Parts: sequence; structure tokens; C-alpha cells
Amino acid sequence: MANRRRATIPMPDPTSLTETAIDAGVRAVEATAAIARGLARGAMTAARAMSQGASEATNDTTRTTERVVRDAGERAKRVTPRATPRPVRPARAARKSSRRRRRAA
Repeated sequence: MANRRRATIPMPDPTSLTETAIDAGVRAVEATAAIARGLARGAMTAARAMSQGASEATNDTTRTTERVVRDAGERAKRVTPRATPRPVRPARAARKSSRRRRRAA
């Protein structure tokens, strides 16, 4: 067997290597920025959802409080006539006790 010579691989151009590395770095930075934008967008969406949920909860609480106060007022109006005392009639005059005369024995 004869020794075979390896095929020589031409060395790449250093400028093309630098450009490729720069392109890869730019793509990495762009990807990172896109991910950051996506995260920021997601965070904003979550913040909006939370604030919207909080405002809805506040509105619900306000509405519930208004209903409770209104119901209490209506209940008080319904109860008030029953709670007022009836006009007092003058008391009957006490009857005089009949004093029977004692028999003298």
C-alpha cells in the first residue's frame, strides 16, 4: 500500500471569517432584542390584564357596596312604619272599689 497524500484544505479568507463572526454576533444581538421585546410585550400584556382585573374588582366592590346601602335604606323604609309606636289611647280611669259596709256585729 502506498502512502496517500491528504488533500490540502485551503485556509479560509480571514476577512470572510471576521464578517461571518460579525454577522453571527449581529444575529445573536437581534435575536436577544427580539426576545426582550417579546418579554416586554408579554409583561405589558400581563400588567394590563392585572390592572384591568383590579379595576374590575374595584368596580364590582363599588357596585356591591351601593347595592347593600340601597337595600339597607329600602329595608329601613319598610321597617320604620312598623317600628313607630301606635298612638297611645288614654288609659281608662280606675274603677273605684266598691266598699261594702261592714256589718257591725
